Amino acid sequence: MTPRSTLSRWLLAAVPTIAALAAVPAQAEQFEPFGEIRGYPSGVIFTGGLGLPLSNNYYGSLHAGYNVAERGNNGEFDDESGGGFGFGGTVDRYFGPNQTGWFAGGRLELFFLEIDYRGPGSGTSDITVFQPTVRGGYAWRFGNSGQYGVQLAVSAGAEINVATSGPEVGEGAIVLGGVSFTFKP
Repeated sequence: MTPRSTLSRWLLAAVPTIAALAAVPAQAEQFEPFGEIRGYPSGVIFTGGLGLPLSNNYYGSLHAGYNVAERGNNGEFDDESGGGFGFGGTVDRYFGPNQTGWFAGGRLELFFLEIDYRGPGSGTSDITVFQPTVRGGYAWRFGNSGQYGVQLAVSAGAEINVATSGPEVGEGAIVLGGVSFTFKP
């Protein structure tokens, strides 16, 4: 993969976050747009979405994102890299009021990745990845009436290739760390 194609993938990954933040209607005050970046040993996931407090301690969200996979030799081949769009949903339970403090939850995601591989042989595999994770972390609110929020989270789960067009590529356990920023209109 050339440096130019890697840069193109990173720039393309910012599109879902910007689109989600720009698409929020002014009347939808109960919805909170957010942007998130999560890293894992073999890549980065950029997401943007809308969250909704379900109660004082529960929060749900839907999001879309882009997964930049730079697996190197952590897959079935000597070098695997690529990326693709996906979507998902999250439900978290907060132990503090108004979605603050420690939390634990779960997330389900589906990504549609195009993975280039090399050695032995070379080519491309199109895969659909189901990614269930459990997560936990800490969240803060600040500004006028908690208008802004920051959340740090760690997730653990699995990358499961549910459909593959081309040779099988890497899948398995995944651990992610991330930060998200929310805005309450």
